Amino acid sequence: MLAATAIMVLGICVTAAVSQSSGYRLGGVMVLPLLVVYTFREPVTPVVFAVATAAAWGALWALREYTLNHGRRVFLVGVVVGALVSVVTVVAASELVPGVVYYDAEIVGSIFPGIAAYNLMRLDPRDRRADLLGMVAAYVGLVGFGLAAVYALAAAHPCVPPVLLLPTSEVVSCLGLAPVGEPTPHVVPQWLTVAILLADVSVYEAVRERYDLRLAGVILVPLLAVFTVRYADTVVVYALGATAVFFVVSLVHWASLLYGRNLLAVGLVTGLVYSAAVGLTRPVPAPGITLFFVGLFTGIGAYNLHRVAPKNRAASIRVSAALFVVFYVVLLAFVDVPASGLDPFSAGPGVGYLAVGAALVVLAVRDLFDLERATPDAETFARESVFADAQADADVGDSPLVATEDEDR
Repeated sequence: MLAATAIMVLGICVTAAVSQSSGYRLGGVMVLPLLVVYTFREPVTPVVFAVATAAAWGALWALREYTLNHGRRVFLVGVVVGALVSVVTVVAASELVPGVVYYDAEIVGSIFPGIAAYNLMRLDPRDRRADLLGMVAAYVGLVGFGLAAVYALAAAHPCVPPVLLLPTSEVVSCLGLAPVGEPTPHVVPQWLTVAILLADVSVYEAVRERYDLRLAGVILVPLLAVFTVRYADTVVVYALGATAVFFVVSLVHWASLLYGRNLLAVGLVTGLVYSAAVGLTRPVPAPGITLFFVGLFTGIGAYNLHRVAPKNRAASIRVSAALFVVFYVVLLAFVDVPASGLDPFSAGPGVGYLAVGAALVVLAVRDLFDLERATPDAETFARESVFADAQADADVGDSPLVATEDEDR
């Protein structure tokens, strides 16, 4: 876990520094370091990433070339196309290439081909080649750093849950290292994970477009539910970490006026340090791969909450929590919860889980109702517009928006 965390922290810092100093994107704040972590777990990952990024780029080019779509819609198309192509490519590789394994956690990386393609398209065409070369150089450098970190930590045997030294990690067999720990159990079917992710993207964008309300993250909530099915403490570790990281992000922003990807980098690094501390102290028996992703989730969730207007933050938290409850109920309908997972129908604490979940849903419905009442309909918005009484055949000289000859002087 420490090697994966070190790769992520270094990669995030390098990407943020290059982006701040030169304007190059290098794919995104966390794209390259997470790609390196995936490469150590499964060497076919760079091929999957390249294929999915090329497909997302083609979709973005066609959308911008033949339609008037721009901004957020273009970004979403790239993310969805990249995600679907990466999942299909991984499934095809697992069928065609012996030994290629598909894990629940690997779905996290499926959105990053679309993000990388979108960031590349936003650059000036003259800068794209340099950005691609920078991505390759940074990737190679992070791989070298990761190999050194894996060797050093394998010899030191730190008392933390493993991520890159698991028996299912290809870097173990390639480097001849002794595997550590047990493989992470596969609980949620592939199709179900993909289905709830697509549903979450739709809900997230609908709430954002209708009420201008950001939730915890585009794919964060359903993935948190997937991890909680396997290990009950996941949601508690996330909630505590996201709260702490939110205060850190807010303090850094207040003290330094950092914003955007740099502030996101602060949140991600803080979240990873938090998850590494949890792994070192081991207050919960969660595996390293779960803690690793929870660290990323805490940074993303805290940053997204910081971007929400203060008066709407409570609503964002409650709606995100209710969405987690809904997705968890969907998972329970198709998945047998293991003994380590959170089972709300178990004796004892199960009644409390059900009560908390029901209360969160009720509060979220109330928040959405209040937001709906505060949102004007199209007719009211048009009637209250400053242009509502404008006359097309009026004398433009009488308009307060047109300067007079004296004002021009």
